[in-house]
Amino acid sequence: MGFNNLILLIGTNPLPNFVVADYYLHNPRLTHIWLVHSEKTKVQDGTLVYAENLKKAIEKRIDESCLKHKQISISFVSLSNVSDAKQISLDINNLLINKLCEGSSVHLNYTGGTKVMGTHSYLALKNTSKSLEKSYSYLDARTFKIIDDDNGYITTDLRDSVKISFEDLIQLHAFERQNRNFVSYFPNVLGKFKKRINSNCMSEFFNTNGGYKRKLFENINKKGELAEKVYQTDVQEIKKYSPNQVFQKVLDSFPDKCNPINDISEITDSNFKKAVKFLDGLWFEEFIYLVLIENLKEPNIEILIDWEIKKSNWKTNFQLDIILVKGYQLIGISCTTSRSKAICKSKGFEIIQRTKQIGGDEARAILFTLLEDANKTELQNELIEDTGGAMSNILVFGFDDINESYIIDKINNFVK
Repeated sequence: MGFNNLILLIGTNPLPNFVVADYYLHNPRLTHIWLVHSEKTKVQDGTLVYAENLKKAIEKRIDESCLKHKQISISFVSLSNVSDAKQISLDINNLLINKLCEGSSVHLNYTGGTKVMGTHSYLALKNTSKSLEKSYSYLDARTFKIIDDDNGYITTDLRDSVKISFEDLIQLHAFERQNRNFVSYFPNVLGKFKKRINSNCMSEFFNTNGGYKRKLFENINKKGELAEKVYQTDVQEIKKYSPNQVFQKVLDSFPDKCNPINDISEITDSNFKKAVKFLDGLWFEEFIYLVLIENLKEPNIEILIDWEIKKSNWKTNFQLDIILVKGYQLIGISCTTSRSKAICKSKGFEIIQRTKQIGGDEARAILFTLLEDANKTELQNELIEDTGGAMSNILVFGFDDINESYIIDKINNFVK
């Protein structure tokens, strides 16, 4: 499809605009991209920052590709009141349509922005008296394909051809990473966990008779919180604890003076904190990450672990345990070893909210838990109902699902 001018409507999720722009950059006739955003006023939030980030992302994509020779101008169009139909029409005519030459070819992709923006930008272009060649499309969040108003589907699944890194994705949304790259402190211990899981021995690890006992490592002065220093625990209680065979094999795989039970008198506070955090659940997050990177090796898939991100004006960060990006689609993954359905549900709400915040309507969420099967199914149904989501957008794993081959089969089906 050939046209000179591409119009994109910018809301608070600029990802669909990036995908559409990336696809149409290969249109040989394209010379101008118009980014229509809301102006910041007392009655509306502005989206100029997202338009500016999108401009940078498009220019970066041009520089990185074989399109450097193309001369594509990018202009901003500010809408002064996105709730007022007449004002939208006036702004679109004055700031965009009046700047187009007679006979220009114009394509409006109305995926982004509000419904009011989309409707009245569409009508302003359609009803103009200026002689223009006009066409329209939107990006379907369910099929990941662009649908042209006149010609129907004009692309295949764009996740196969449009790729964005997670770092570029968060920059597009004005987020910044707050922590450093993740380092696994106990890869040998993780290997033992992986072996135990694949041998169906995890029930023994959590067995109340000699398995991992969280209370051993809780701060004696702060009920429910893990200790960060050895003296904050009941050392004598730890010394007399007798691990079962499975738990002991995991403990024996720790490096010297890092075993939080056998080396309790010699372990440093730093190693104690790392070991306890690992045993309490970090192993689960690392295990899932390891399973994914070993089995999902398609070139359009990126897998990351442990990212804390925030916006500059936010007071707090939020963490994504594991990130999977397929092409441009974000799949956020949260892991918890809690057996409390209420805690798992809270984790589920958070990962659904955060992934949609970054990845928009195309995003999906996965929650790994150690819930029994009945509670897992009940929780997934509740999350779908309470968030207004769909079965295809939310996936919950339970204790009986923690098996390498089963995990990969389920995730492959979930993101296909």
